Amino acid sequence: MAFDSVQQWFDRLGTRSEVTKKAYLDDLILYCEWCQKTPDQLKQERKQELKSDDEDVKRTAERRLSKYANSGVRAQSSIRRAVESIKSFYNYNYMKLEGMKAPAIVREKDYRCPTVEDVRKMLEGSNLRDRAIFLTLFQTGIREGTLIHLKLKHIKELFEGKSPVHIGLRSQELKGTYAGLEAHTFLGKDAIDAINKYLNWRKDIKGETLSDDSYLFTRLDALGQPLGVDAILQHVTNACKQAGMAHFSPHDFRRAFQTNLEASGIPANWIKKMMGHRLAGEEQPYSIPKIEQLREAYARAEPKMSLTIILQANRLEILKHKMKSLCDEEGTTIPDLIEELQKYEPNLGMILNASGKTIAYKFASEQEKKDYELHFNALDELEEKQVEAYEKALRAYEREQLKESLKEELIKELGLEKKKKTMTNGNGHYESKIVKENELPKYLDSGWEFVASLNHEKYIVRKASD
Repeated sequence: MAFDSVQQWFDRLGTRSEVTKKAYLDDLILYCEWCQKTPDQLKQERKQELKSDDEDVKRTAERRLSKYANSGVRAQSSIRRAVESIKSFYNYNYMKLEGMKAPAIVREKDYRCPTVEDVRKMLEGSNLRDRAIFLTLFQTGIREGTLIHLKLKHIKELFEGKSPVHIGLRSQELKGTYAGLEAHTFLGKDAIDAINKYLNWRKDIKGETLSDDSYLFTRLDALGQPLGVDAILQHVTNACKQAGMAHFSPHDFRRAFQTNLEASGIPANWIKKMMGHRLAGEEQPYSIPKIEQLREAYARAEPKMSLTIILQANRLEILKHKMKSLCDEEGTTIPDLIEELQKYEPNLGMILNASGKTIAYKFASEQEKKDYELHFNALDELEEKQVEAYEKALRAYEREQLKESLKEELIKELGLEKKKKTMTNGNGHYESKIVKENELPKYLDSGWEFVASLNHEKYIVRKASD
């Protein structure tokens, strides 16, 4: 090697692997480039510095390496090894660096917020209790340390049929040591439904007698025994693994709760009240909301935290988009599509035509149909129950269309298309047709032969071709 100091260093490294030696050498080269000195210069300077009576001069090499370690020229993942490499170079040249430690790696926390879809995936395959736990964490924002202390007395409004359900918590439920703290959060509809199912299971299946002092979430293997914080963490971790998704911690649900409240425009001071945060001194006298005000604010934010609530405006847009797409695909008009949908939902809601007159399509005149076709946005007048009826009709219609499509594929596979076929069965050639139930007698009377039933409404018939 060109430098005696490096040769001496490598000789004393002994049996270290070639890969390790190369990594050490690369670290030394980068360090020499940074301080613009050769390895031999570093050694000679160190030798002279150690002869000085001035302690600052003696520690010049340490200060230089420390400056290098904190300069940011190397990634955190590699700087620790680089510092150890340089220390090794000095040590094996008999000039040990004193009190020099590699910088600690500062890891940035991966702050993550589970979305509605993330929670939906976690619920798949989870038992009744864990579903209730995940939805409670997501829709209340309470800490896992608070969750394990919840009792049925904290959710009395659930048994009174209220929604959202108010949960009032004092210091002993929040942290246990901070006097004066309190939180006023709420259970949304999804959490309410999940908790009701879980409590019914405990009563009906486990035979548990519940009271105000019964813990809300208990162990599956013991009657009425509360869960621990570690168990909550484990259940969340297991659900993430089962869903094949990145890991979430229970506290991530709390972060998601705050994010959803902020996105709904709820005042910061009100959010602190819901989350059990201490209000700053200057905020205390101002904007202190009442429980009902918090309930109303939570209700506005709930759609952002709900797996079942879809904003009405979004549902209308989805409905209109589906209906327009179906019309384009099938080359039909909106009035004719609605007439078809009424086969599945005869009492579809009344709709306004372009002139403002209320009509139902089964009673509409041809002119009214044409008039309405030009003003499709009249669907915006539909109320929630009417939208639900249209959605239900569309689902039934799409299922029927799929069934018909599969049936056509089957007929093609069997060689039974409506057009003339040459079906050889040993007796000659036949023409086959698919006919409806009310047409079947007419075809049989005309000499057609019954072949098969496709369902209760359509049949395959045939007759000898000329």
